[in-house]
Amino acid sequence: MNKTLHKLAAHCAPPAPGVLRALVPGVLCGWGCAGLLALGHPWLAGALALAAAAVAGQWWKPSFWAESWKGRGWLLPTLALGAVLAAVMLLEPIADAYYAAWYWPVYKGLALGLVLGMLIGPPLVCALRRMARKARSARETTRPAFPGLWFFLAVLVPLALYWARVFPYESSFDLEYQLEMLRGELPLNDVHTLAHTLLLGLAGGQPGLLVAVQLLALAGLLTAFAAWFYRRGMGLFGIAACLCGGCLGPVVGQAAASPIKDLPAALCAGVVLYYIMRLLAGDLRFSWPHRIGFGAALAFTGLFRHNGFVLVLAAGLWLLARGIYRRQKGLLATVAVCAACIFAVDGVAAPLLGVQHPANGFAVQVYATGIVAVDQRGGEMSEEQRRRMEELLPMDYVAHCLENPDTAHFTRAQRLCWTRDLGSYTPSEREARFAPLLEDSQGVNDVFNNLFILAAGQNPKEILQLYLELFLQNPWLCTTEILRNNTNVWRLDRGLGPFSHVFCLAALAVAFFCGSGRGMLRRWPALLPVVCNIASVVVAASTNEIRYLLPTFLLAMPSALFFALEGGVPDDQTKGVSEPCR
Repeated sequence: MNKTLHKLAAHCAPPAPGVLRALVPGVLCGWGCAGLLALGHPWLAGALALAAAAVAGQWWKPSFWAESWKGRGWLLPTLALGAVLAAVMLLEPIADAYYAAWYWPVYKGLALGLVLGMLIGPPLVCALRRMARKARSARETTRPAFPGLWFFLAVLVPLALYWARVFPYESSFDLEYQLEMLRGELPLNDVHTLAHTLLLGLAGGQPGLLVAVQLLALAGLLTAFAAWFYRRGMGLFGIAACLCGGCLGPVVGQAAASPIKDLPAALCAGVVLYYIMRLLAGDLRFSWPHRIGFGAALAFTGLFRHNGFVLVLAAGLWLLARGIYRRQKGLLATVAVCAACIFAVDGVAAPLLGVQHPANGFAVQVYATGIVAVDQRGGEMSEEQRRRMEELLPMDYVAHCLENPDTAHFTRAQRLCWTRDLGSYTPSEREARFAPLLEDSQGVNDVFNNLFILAAGQNPKEILQLYLELFLQNPWLCTTEILRNNTNVWRLDRGLGPFSHVFCLAALAVAFFCGSGRGMLRRWPALLPVVCNIASVVVAASTNEIRYLLPTFLLAMPSALFFALEGGVPDDQTKGVSEPCR
């Protein structure tokens, strides 16, 4: 008890003057980046971040630039960065013919991306490796305690400002639907994940209370990342500037003020990343609290969002294989806890509560909209395939959605998925078999947008089978359709500028490839939260909502810092260095 009180007093004590001199400028720099981005000035935010990196890394010294081009260690990360930038130049014209006029022809765009990569890559890699060397040296010295409470409060301030804009919470159709279930006005169902509906119920059906918990949890997660990076030797200025500026942008802030399932699932993915990083760094002791925390976080990543089960499956299989190969009981126990949590919610709680399982057409929206794209864009389709398409999908309703002038600014897939006509659309004669789908007296299907989504949920296997056939016959058409419908994954969105999703992926690529080959093979599991999220969005979502990519915006910077610190120094400079197990 006395030991706990002593630790609490140490955290609450004012930080030492030297700690403040490093923490406060970093926090202010991070606040400035996040604030400029939230106010709609992404390029100013990027300039501020670049200036901070230049000052911290002493880029004005000739020795820095000489070191940047020394050896060949910069080649692989520079090529990775150039490939990301070149891909953007290639993909932008595919997405929209109008915006294609803003870009160079494809071959010039590819060249521009590679040239930019060659100019930007070496100094970035040099800065990362210098940071890694300083961190490794700092691990061997005695440092002041990490000011956890003060960092927690520093992160909480901008989150509170985001919340103040929509206090007590930002409402949505999804939230109102869940509240109706909790009030007994609708049967309990899993269109929205049961675990998140139950979480809202645990908050007393008070969305504002859930938002408050989310804000505290998000601040706590970022503080945990910061404390671990500090123990690994990273300086307070870099920690504060990177995490405050890189993890508190408008995408994260807006999600934090909205009591829907995106942020809870992203927070669980963040806890999974935190444990993966510590496991790979060799400083995690698998006590039972860690096993339970790791396993439960992995399980609820999927239980809070349906597409989160991609990470559950990938990370679960990796942990299982690693545990069996290395005979680590802690990893096997973690997988067991994950399975137990999933079984407790879906196998026990759902039947006891009488949860309904209505057909969910959103799970196959990519395939259903892809079939329509082949038909609308003149792709190859046999008469037998066309007959199956008309049996599976309400094609007259499809025409109604695509001709709707109110959705002219949407993509084809968004028109099909977001046109709401429940109760007002009259099916045609050949769509008569779909008519009962509109007459659900219990209102369970009201959460679905329209007849197209309702029909797609009736025969998901048949739709997937038809789509795969058409994909093999029209690979380029189907691929470009996916690219058009998921531009938030790769496009330099003009609302986010240098802090777009591409910015996050470029930072990850540079940091990941800045280490040696053996280091990359050892550290790849830390990519799982981001990669699995992107993969699940590409194959399961065509509505192009930026909130689906929340895990990348939240976790890209911690992941990049991990790759930089653990792999930023070549192997020949780290031989003989032993890492303490904390």
